[in-house]
Amino acid sequence: MKERRPIRIFIPNSITLINLAIGCLATMEAWNGRFTLAAVYILICAVLDFLDGYAARMLKAYSEIGKQLDSLADLVSFGVAPAAIVTGLLKAGAADQGWETGGSAGIVLSLIPLLIPVFSAVRLARFNTEIHTDSHFRGMPVPADATAFAALALIYGFPRFAAIDRLLLHPSFIIVLVLLNSWLMVAPLSMFSFKLKSYRPGANTWRYLFAFLALSLVIFFGGIGLFSTFVLYVLASLGMNIRLRYQKTEQSRAQE
Repeated sequence: MKERRPIRIFIPNSITLINLAIGCLATMEAWNGRFTLAAVYILICAVLDFLDGYAARMLKAYSEIGKQLDSLADLVSFGVAPAAIVTGLLKAGAADQGWETGGSAGIVLSLIPLLIPVFSAVRLARFNTEIHTDSHFRGMPVPADATAFAALALIYGFPRFAAIDRLLLHPSFIIVLVLLNSWLMVAPLSMFSFKLKSYRPGANTWRYLFAFLALSLVIFFGGIGLFSTFVLYVLASLGMNIRLRYQKTEQSRAQE
């Protein structure tokens, strides 16, 4: 059995390294102005991030090196790559709005995207050092943050609803979204987890329903559908926080 363990560990770690490589590709494509392709790569990385964790749980192939590799890959795929996308979108949006991008304004526009990898690093480091449950995370997961900016890149590449597109791609909105998401990643809030312990429908009903809803939104509405999925995830998680706090309050009153 001991001889098979390295083989079991190799499988999830290989998926993680593929995630890292594709995350590097996403970053390079974003720097080259191919935001749509960068967004597709990030979404592929999100699938791989789910698969490496699932493979590790199913094979019971946990290892410290796998844990660290996963965080390093996530920092690139869901921290650096989205920052590259945001940098390009801010420059394009500023040009469309006629903003002055020289001097201090240009410096600010260049620094804002750096908040994404910085807060992603804090979120990942905290995840590696804290005890968490399978039902929820503390703070927004970095793949969810990256999905929001991948959605904006898809909207930029495939505009469908002019008024909504202009709003979501406006540099002011993007800056606010960066600030909000950076806070959500380190905020003491519980966010839904999509980890699957089994395929039993009864144990994962809401996860399957959310996945079906997300897929439907993306198919029918493209990038806006993907961004709507992100918004629904955040709102559902905030609703869960209200419910958890209410339950704690009721338990405290019952104990008095």
